Amino acid sequence: MAVVKLSSKDSIPDVAVYNVHVKESEKGIMTLELTAPRMISYQTRDAYTEFPDGLRIIFFDSVMQPKSELTANYGISWDSRSTMHARGNVIIKNFEKHEQLNTESLLYDKNKRKVSTEEFVKITQPDKIITGRGMESDELFGNWSIRNVSGTIYVDENK
Repeated sequence: MAVVKLSSKDSIPDVAVYNVHVKESEKGIMTLELTAPRMISYQTRDAYTEFPDGLRIIFFDSVMQPKSELTANYGISWDSRSTMHARGNVIIKNFEKHEQLNTESLLYDKNKRKVSTEEFVKITQPDKIITGRGMESDELFGNWSIRNVSGTIYVDENK
């Protein structure tokens, strides 16, 4: 990981980090692991951090086992708002339930521990694919709901 201190001007990032690998924990238990090719931080009045080349976040359960994973082509995180917006080929996988969410835009609220979108979503389960517009879930993608379901396709893997 290389860290470069650049400037304090609004249009020039304050910090640029390459080959990012961050582990976050609460009370000694790892809760997430973030990796990204590049992270750029701006320490403005509304400080934010960008992941212009994409990111990958693995969320862990209470016994530190990988529970879900989020990947996206772009991400931006606002420190004061405790929110992150992921865009471009956003995928969330729930390893335990073997479910996958695909969408183009997703908002993560760290304080509420919720993810949501108003965009088109596709959720793939072992036996069906559900599509719709608008979705909300917990951060581990364990409990989710689609607001406007537009279709359900049942899959029979035996055929």
